[in-house]
Amino acid sequence: MTNDELEAGFDRLREEWPAGSMVGEVMARIDADPLRRRRPRMGLVAGAAAMGLAASLLLAALIILSQPKDLLAAVQGDLKNAQAAHLVTTVWDDREQEAGRFEIWYRRGEGLRAELPGQVIVEDGSTQWSWQTGPPEGGRVVLRQRSPGFFTTMLPGMLSLSEVREGKPVRAQELDRPVDGHACQASIVEIHAVGPPARGIVLAEPGGRIREIKLERRRGDGAWHREREIRIEYDVPIPAEKLASRLPEGARVIDRDGAFDSLYPFDRALHRVELGGLILAVHDIQPLVDREGFYVVSSVRGTPEFLRQYPPRRRPVNWEVVAIDVAYQPMGNGMMGGKYDRIVLGTAARNGVEFCWWLLIPRKFFMVKDGKREYQPQDDVSAMPGEPGRLDDLPGKARVRLGAIYWDETHRDARGVQQEVSTWAEVPLPPDRPPATIEHVAARARRDMLAMGAGGAGSLLGIAADSKPDGNTLRPTSHFAPESVTDGDFAAAVRRGLDDLRNQDEVRPIGSDDILPPAGGDRPRQSD
Repeated sequence: MTNDELEAGFDRLREEWPAGSMVGEVMARIDADPLRRRRPRMGLVAGAAAMGLAASLLLAALIILSQPKDLLAAVQGDLKNAQAAHLVTTVWDDREQEAGRFEIWYRRGEGLRAELPGQVIVEDGSTQWSWQTGPPEGGRVVLRQRSPGFFTTMLPGMLSLSEVREGKPVRAQELDRPVDGHACQASIVEIHAVGPPARGIVLAEPGGRIREIKLERRRGDGAWHREREIRIEYDVPIPAEKLASRLPEGARVIDRDGAFDSLYPFDRALHRVELGGLILAVHDIQPLVDREGFYVVSSVRGTPEFLRQYPPRRRPVNWEVVAIDVAYQPMGNGMMGGKYDRIVLGTAARNGVEFCWWLLIPRKFFMVKDGKREYQPQDDVSAMPGEPGRLDDLPGKARVRLGAIYWDETHRDARGVQQEVSTWAEVPLPPDRPPATIEHVAARARRDMLAMGAGGAGSLLGIAADSKPDGNTLRPTSHFAPESVTDGDFAAAVRRGLDDLRNQDEVRPIGSDDILPPAGGDRPRQSD
């Protein structure tokens, strides 16, 4: 395939670019503060998301960007002079069995292709296309967007540019060895993170060009065990098909911003309410089986007047994504009022709009007798002002508590605590949403995030299998990349969050020790 043929293919894919969003039009009239490059924190990327592109490339950044300035300059110069490059990342599990592998190819001035677990990304420096490689549900979809800078900014920047000086590399001559036939010198960078000691081993040519980065962790046996390796080849032949503009046969190409908005169009929301300059909307709702509550998809955004009065902050999320902070919905699992719990399945934000997938579940109070739970009868009364006694007492509707928290500095109290708005709403139930299991709606949330292409601006939320309590009875919430976790594993993570909250529903009989004494008196004595 010639360069002309390649460019012609990309031109065909760029046709019919859609218009921008309302928020984009408003933001275009707001002067943006120049973005400040944030100092990446030295740490380990772990968990399910470690198999994704961002996690492994971030690891490379953390190690590479810690190199001395002269080495940074050498890497930058070598990369600029290279006509092509091939990056291979390999991940090993605790038994040092290969757990995953992905590759990146690029040719300078032409394009880039990344083949990741469950995903392919192709871009030419101005336009990017991405699609999932698993079995398509409802047809194959290719997400298209203007290049976020992955090829032109992110990759070269990771390999060569930074002011970060978190860790000083130490020369390790005993680890010198050739890489792909090139003699390389080794340096060790200590990685300061919570957990077992970790280190990065960087192998570079005498001139400074990095060929390999390996992450190792010291385990209980005292030995260093490999966890991740990134190998870089320069000026190697790149197969033409790797940069070809061929998309999956029969795929539907849609704009990525359009995908985010079109899955749940604002004008088709089931319910909308405006509070304090914010618009809260419910886009989908489905009852859970056995009257266990509701699955809700909701969003929050600012009105045009609010955005003009309180210009949102632009916050870099990573090298690719810049978030526009307007407001967000509660992101943690917890009690909601006196009778209900909220379990968040995931969040995603783009262009000042934040979506949230969550469960609203009635609490199930119980007492423990003879080591067994005895559940209390449920009633239709709530002791909390304004809180409904039931969620499903209205024919064809559900009662849902909507809320959002402001990002801006103005909406804070004297202590700096962010202000929030909330209300109970009556939301119509779609006729095609029969009661579903948690497993079903968890899979729906995961597919939604894959289709919307939330990328670095969102994640699924749940309790990891190896999570431990950190001082309270609720285990900490973990973030999962939707492309890096299965439906079953994610549903199990949601179930663990529900189990934690259910443990909070225990009711204990009131004893004499629970009764406050009268003023100036002592507690009543128990008879012997």
